[in-house]
Amino acid sequence: MKRTLSILIFALGFTATCIAAGRVQWRHWEASAFNEARSANLPIMVAVGHEGCTACRMMEENTYSDERVIALLNEHFVPIQVDCEARPDIGERYSDWAWPATAFLKPDGTQVFAIRGSRRPGKFTRLLQRVIERHRAGELKTDQLAPYGAPTAIQDGPLADIRAQVREQLDDSFDQERGGWGSAKILEYAEPTLQLFLRSHLYDDEISAWRAELTANGFVQQTDPVWGGMFYASFGRWDTGVREIRLESQAAALQLFAEALQVTGDEQFVQGLRDVHRYLTTWMTSPDGTFYANQKDVVIGLPSEMSIGDYYELDDRGRRAIGIPVIDRAIYTDHNGRVITGLVRAYEATGDERYFDTALRAARALVAERQTKEGWMRQFDADASLREVKRVRAVEVTGYPYLRAQAHFGLAALALYQATADDAWREVADRIAAGLGSTLLDQELGGYFGGPASEVDAIVGRRKPLEDNAAAARFVYLLGVLNKDDDLRKAAEQAIRAVAAPVIVSREGRITGSLAVTLELLTSGYVEFSIVGPRDDAIAQALIAAARRVYEPRKIVHFEKPGRYPVLAHAAMYICNDNQCSLPISDPTTVALQARQFKPAEMAKVATSD
Repeated sequence: MKRTLSILIFALGFTATCIAAGRVQWRHWEASAFNEARSANLPIMVAVGHEGCTACRMMEENTYSDERVIALLNEHFVPIQVDCEARPDIGERYSDWAWPATAFLKPDGTQVFAIRGSRRPGKFTRLLQRVIERHRAGELKTDQLAPYGAPTAIQDGPLADIRAQVREQLDDSFDQERGGWGSAKILEYAEPTLQLFLRSHLYDDEISAWRAELTANGFVQQTDPVWGGMFYASFGRWDTGVREIRLESQAAALQLFAEALQVTGDEQFVQGLRDVHRYLTTWMTSPDGTFYANQKDVVIGLPSEMSIGDYYELDDRGRRAIGIPVIDRAIYTDHNGRVITGLVRAYEATGDERYFDTALRAARALVAERQTKEGWMRQFDADASLREVKRVRAVEVTGYPYLRAQAHFGLAALALYQATADDAWREVADRIAAGLGSTLLDQELGGYFGGPASEVDAIVGRRKPLEDNAAAARFVYLLGVLNKDDDLRKAAEQAIRAVAAPVIVSREGRITGSLAVTLELLTSGYVEFSIVGPRDDAIAQALIAAARRVYEPRKIVHFEKPGRYPVLAHAAMYICNDNQCSLPISDPTTVALQARQFKPAEMAKVATSD
């Protein structure tokens, strides 16, 4: 089904199309811009970035404000600007080129080349002139590294083969000296490290355990010791923090520190959780409890002789005397979902209810404000608070579903259900899954599209994002197990088979952490902790509390309806997977020991002894 996207533009700091003299006449990612390029025979330039990106801001302030650049873009190109957080489907398309990503396309939408990072006006002017000259001469050629389209066939081999490829890619790019992947120590997502912890847990893999702990120890060093926020990245070594504080980094830190704490018991991770939570509740929480997108490296009133690095060397009083870094008050559902999941994991790891209360408040607000009658979650809504600061990009609100928001808020809803046994969160997850299936599922081949169908698809092709499909597959798989819904479980496997072509997995390289986690889950299977008995029963409450404390990344903890298991004279727990079930458990102190028997490494020992 094709739709024409209806887009609401909030012009903050400049008009939606920047028609005024002296500004780039930006268009938005929609069919009219591509049709204009074709009819006028003009090449297209796509500029993709977001508000918290320092290089994006520098490009806007230094290059897109240059008179020569403005004249060339307005006269010889159709310039399109995209906020990768408001439009995660387009952001994912160009994520290979980081932020800002700048892509040049022929008038028919075929990509010619793309560049990463900012460019100074002189260099960028020469680049634009070369594109203009080559376009006039008919010499623009197709880029072999252009964003790939959705695969046209499914992978029908064993999932273990895909898992082996992903493991090898991640292992080969691991920094054996410092931990993490590559020279840029970017704390954006927790999944690459979580898959190491998972492999260690499942298979008693000591190398994965060492790598996971080395990386987690490094991430602790990226925490601001004064305010507690997690810096976005370091280069070369862990303590050279890039002074951008992004919400997705806080989410990753919460998930990673909670995992590391459960595995190691190291008190530094307790402090890490406290620091990140303190930062979130002090600086990044909106009046309704949801979380802002980022805190920029811009301080109004910063002395010219002082760098942002110098600023962050100050104590709390010294910083406040100068001013507070500008906060981008946009609220994105996918980032919030990740934070909520991280807070729930922190609660499970520590028992500290402050984490849970913060998560619950944010989740309730987002469901009330953004869950549609079809079930899916809106990614972004603009409100008056965004008018308080000038933005690099106009705010684009499409009001349509995006895969990333559904996957990560769906996982958050399941985390809340597991932590509360409140059926309301299970119903939220059910509705998201229904909306996901009705709007983004490829009914023919399986897998999920990154965004809704539109007229632009015929020009540039529709995508099924690899990492977002992996997160969605994890969500629908766990929900399928919880609901005893084989169709959902099949949809999860089909999603992986529909997107994980070897050439695509290879191209994504180390950006396959979510895929790695999902493949470890699907190939090892779930572990279900089912409590049978009245919910207010003391033994039942003790059993479910014990299950929540157990370190088992694959677990699904819930109260079971009568009928599946025998009803005993007292409350009992059954731990099961597809192959075996425990005897009824009534002693909470034995839950961890019983759960251990469901690790593949332990099951292999039993099979060998038999």
